[in-house]
Amino acid sequence: IKPTANQTDVANAESQKKPTSPTPKQPDQPVVSLNVPKPAIPPVIDDIKQRASWVRDFVGGDCFYAAMTSATDQPAAIEGFGTAVQPFERMLGDFEAKFHVEPDISVRLIEPSQCEVTNFLRFLGQTAADKPQLVLDRTSVPDGTPISGTLVTHGGLISSVLLIDHKGMVFNLDDRMVAQSDKATFSIPIGLGAGDKAAGKAVPQIIMVITGPQDIQAAAFSAPTPASVLLPKILEEIETDGSQFSATAKYFRLGG
Repeated sequence: IKPTANQTDVANAESQKKPTSPTPKQPDQPVVSLNVPKPAIPPVIDDIKQRASWVRDFVGGDCFYAAMTSATDQPAAIEGFGTAVQPFERMLGDFEAKFHVEPDISVRLIEPSQCEVTNFLRFLGQTAADKPQLVLDRTSVPDGTPISGTLVTHGGLISSVLLIDHKGMVFNLDDRMVAQSDKATFSIPIGLGAGDKAAGKAVPQIIMVITGPQDIQAAAFSAPTPASVLLPKILEEIETDGSQFSATAKYFRLGG
């Protein structure tokens, strides 16, 4: 059955009367919420600097020195010199309690005759001068074989290189350094006396580098000198001069 013409016209008219769904209109501007508080920004804390300061100021006794050796946040690496382990055990516990991280502490046990080194490093550790970079090729040296390594400092600075043996005697190593364009190297044969050889045990040795803008007159010596006599003289000269000096020390064991 086909619709008549009149029926078709009516149907078309009714379809035109039906409302169409409106097209959603996108806003011209983004909706902004007012009076919404901004999130709080946590204060920036120089955690590494705070840790280094805490380690530097830690009181571990008369013959004690410790310093941060890592410049990164994790893990915390500390190197120390002393005659006993107990102060470093206490440092480990106190550090962990304060900073909530366990530090990696390397303890270098030295002889009482070498303790003047800890006083020296603690004094120069308060300065802002950059420390020289001293790297030893090994930390366990058989008797009669060379101790070797590399020294890097900033341009224009002068370094004094000292060896402090297990008896507290200081030897000047300046003449043993081989200067290159950007560093100095050394390879120095070293041996024990008859008594130490007979004891058959490894003994602690320290190489220390003092760096600054000029020569240190007290460090220009030739005959072996007790550390208890020499190092205070060097400190006195540095204090009197007022220039920025720095020092670093590395430890190795000889013989055994």
